[in-house]
Amino acid sequence: MTHILRERALSHPTEVALTDGDTSFTWSELGDICGQAVNALASLGLDKTQRIAIIARNSSLTTLVYLMARYSGRQIVAASFHLKPEEIRYILSDANVSAVFCDESTRENVVAGAHAAGITSIFSVDGADDDTDGVASFEKWVAGFSVTEPNLEIPASPNVLYTSGTTGFPKGVMNPQLLTCSIRKHVEDYREPSDAGPYLNVGPMYHAGPLSALRRLTGGRPLVVLKQFTPEGVLQTIDHYGITGTTMVPTHFARLLDLPASVREGYDLSRLNFLDHTGSSCPSVVKEEMIKWVGPILSDRYGGTETGTVCSISSAEWLAHRGSVGKCLARFSAHVVNDDGIEVPVGTNGRLFFIDHSGMGVNYLNAPEKTAAAHLRPGVFTIGDLGYVDAEGYVFVTGRTADTIVSGGVNLYPAEIERVLLECNLVNDAAVIGVDDKVMGETVKAFVVLHSSREHANIGDVGAIELVRDYCREHLAGPKVPRIFEVINELPRNPMGKIDRKVLRASVTEK
Repeated sequence: MTHILRERALSHPTEVALTDGDTSFTWSELGDICGQAVNALASLGLDKTQRIAIIARNSSLTTLVYLMARYSGRQIVAASFHLKPEEIRYILSDANVSAVFCDESTRENVVAGAHAAGITSIFSVDGADDDTDGVASFEKWVAGFSVTEPNLEIPASPNVLYTSGTTGFPKGVMNPQLLTCSIRKHVEDYREPSDAGPYLNVGPMYHAGPLSALRRLTGGRPLVVLKQFTPEGVLQTIDHYGITGTTMVPTHFARLLDLPASVREGYDLSRLNFLDHTGSSCPSVVKEEMIKWVGPILSDRYGGTETGTVCSISSAEWLAHRGSVGKCLARFSAHVVNDDGIEVPVGTNGRLFFIDHSGMGVNYLNAPEKTAAAHLRPGVFTIGDLGYVDAEGYVFVTGRTADTIVSGGVNLYPAEIERVLLECNLVNDAAVIGVDDKVMGETVKAFVVLHSSREHANIGDVGAIELVRDYCREHLAGPKVPRIFEVINELPRNPMGKIDRKVLRASVTEK
């Protein structure tokens, strides 16, 4: 076991270190099984260029696979459990994966993809052991090895995460990007106070934000892994385990706020002292309501899979600078340019780049062309956003470069239009895209989820949309007002809460 796990095993031997509500490990048990798992992984005889992958839903055993890789200094590919066999084959081949871990829900697709990639070392984290498809039980495999100390002086390795991209297959990136220390130092750098209290992992662990919660566990803080998100289930978990910190995305916030106040007030959240927000932009009205409810404990992190956190902002700062994603961390400086790459004045909207003072920038695995396209010059990168920086150094994101709508020669930014739509009390959720227009080139189409309050006021969809349109006319310049509205029940979003505009565009094409 590692030095921090040993310390916790000695001081809190019977305290639960890791649980998903069904399967739990004390600090002592966790240290032992991690030692066995490191030896099990070593038995595969992989060289330094070979990686392992996990394609499984959140669970305690899924978490153990990540820990096994971390303590072995082995790069692990964290991939979505929604992937189809061909997508799995591509990622496994692209990342040079030699062993893959699945669960019952992903087993069929993983086996098909792994076999197509020529991989025979396949393990299941939920106990399944069936010779017909060559899948071995992770628990049985690990149990066959002795408990010994891992070598913590070897270099620590980053995880490999795959970004969805806008076209073609996704590309891999290292996360965290700067990792040049030993395993011992990497773990020690994130040591948690012994009285920090349990942390809740809510989102899918193949995303950077939820995966980073593992640092809490390796640093000595108990970790509760949520298998599946339900609004009231989260509140029950926070109450039951006395959760003190967690990471969520705006979709989680919105669904929690949709619960009746009487339900929310029925759970004790008093020990929660840190709420981390990441994944996608949070509507101002949602963020304000969350702060009113849980207090000024909300911290916002802006960045990308490619970069990690670039900017951050506290609740107090955000209330004073509404809409901002915060100031840059010490490693970065914001750099806003026009379409010709020339820096624009403070407060002027443009293409949002960041100077990486480490000189690293963004690096996509096996994709030099994509890496080059992300840079204005070496060490100056973009993650595809538009925005500006105010006189105090606060960064504001106004849209995505790829999402920019060009109507009559004017650039329109979805984030700005969506912000206004979401401020209308008849709108519960909204997204806009550009659609073909013979005269203007493109025009704005808005997809809106109407608030149930309109029903109580006896306002039908048509009447509600006219009121929404009037609100937009009042708060937006003419070209920005959506010309087309479509009422839908729910916006398509990925597991991290980001709007899937590809699905929206496809729905237009199909009509």
